[in-house]
Amino acid sequence: MIKSVHQVVPEIAEDVRGGNGMVTAHKLLDLFPGSAIKSVGVVRLEPGASVGEHSHSGDEDFYYCISGTGVVVDNGVEHPFTPGTLQITRDGESQAIRNIGETELVFLGALIATVDASED
Repeated sequence: MIKSVHQVVPEIAEDVRGGNGMVTAHKLLDLFPGSAIKSVGVVRLEPGASVGEHSHSGDEDFYYCISGTGVVVDNGVEHPFTPGTLQITRDGESQAIRNIGETELVFLGALIATVDASED
């Protein structure tokens, strides 16, 4: 499967998960049947925008910073989020993110179903 971000109609939402401002998501993959990969997308937060703190149950999420300056909250602890930073939220953990810069904060996000190691 090949998909280009340029072929995806962006979804725009406000105040995502109790956050602030506008969030734009280019979902490259969304709820792919038969795959542990639930979704993959490029997300853009305008300056001052955020995704509120939320936890994961039955899945794991990661954010990989492409451009901009932000803060990611990993299980209640704030960390700088700049290009090249990866943040992973495991099953049962929480995360949030906010743009603290003057330009868009752009990151790749992916949601993966939790796989029980005992099933192998």
